Amino acid sequence: MTTPRVAILTVTTNAAAHLPAYLDALERVSYPTWELWVVDNGSADGSAELVRARMPGARVLENGENLGFTGACNRALREMLARPDIDYVLFLNDDTEVTPGFLEPLVALADGRTLVAPKTYLAGQPGILDDAAGAFDWWRGTWKRRVLGRPEGPADRYPHAIETANLSCLLVPMGAFREVGLLDDAFFVYYDDTDFCRRARAAGYRIFFEPRSVVYHRKGATLGGQASAFGCYYLARNRPYLIRKHRGRLQFAAFSAYYAATRAARMGLWLGQGRGDLARATAAGMRDFVLGRMGPRR
Repeated sequence: MTTPRVAILTVTTNAAAHLPAYLDALERVSYPTWELWVVDNGSADGSAELVRARMPGARVLENGENLGFTGACNRALREMLARPDIDYVLFLNDDTEVTPGFLEPLVALADGRTLVAPKTYLAGQPGILDDAAGAFDWWRGTWKRRVLGRPEGPADRYPHAIETANLSCLLVPMGAFREVGLLDDAFFVYYDDTDFCRRARAAGYRIFFEPRSVVYHRKGATLGGQASAFGCYYLARNRPYLIRKHRGRLQFAAFSAYYAATRAARMGLWLGQGRGDLARATAAGMRDFVLGRMGPRR
């Protein structure tokens, strides 16, 4: 029986500081048939050259500008779709560190209709989970049960079906992109994974959590996460876009009232803490959603 071939897809943007640890971990992977695809979003720190020097067999695609996570992934996915020998795509953030045997359990649980996510811990915090897999609250536009920073419990120790997963690490059968489509470029970054998982499940695909596969994540190492103006802008803009895309008018109206009130409170808190940059970025994101300005920030 042929071992399925996995294409590991990673997007880099000025990631030279943490790429060595990422590549060190990949060099220890025990799964026999995988290849690395790296799409570099106009890095100025030699990220692409670092990957080529460390892994000469990697497929490195360089963009002259930042196409966002979605644009970078879609460029690689279009090339992969022309490769009949690729069975699965593994989205993997460049700020992760995988364990040597992480791929075998993912592939064993996957099939042509099943996506699989690993157990993801926050790097440097043994037993503390990242919010990488679970269920989504479509009324509030957030995780149903907060996982980030929570110690793992009994439910985190056995495989089970889940509703959504981050693309920080998710194994997807190649056929899903032919049926469901690529990532939605309107997002640019953030919530694109929730959107893709929603579309995949609507098309009849399953998503499973596999705790025997373990990954460590330095959350926000590249983009700064929710504590940066960059993150606040895209999160504030994309969250209502996601809800409007997948929910009806009445539910979107209820969400909008809740969202406006909670964002106003959060911006007030940031202003009180001297973080006017975060408040301004959030207001700009909400404004651009209303104006229909999606994709890269203008």
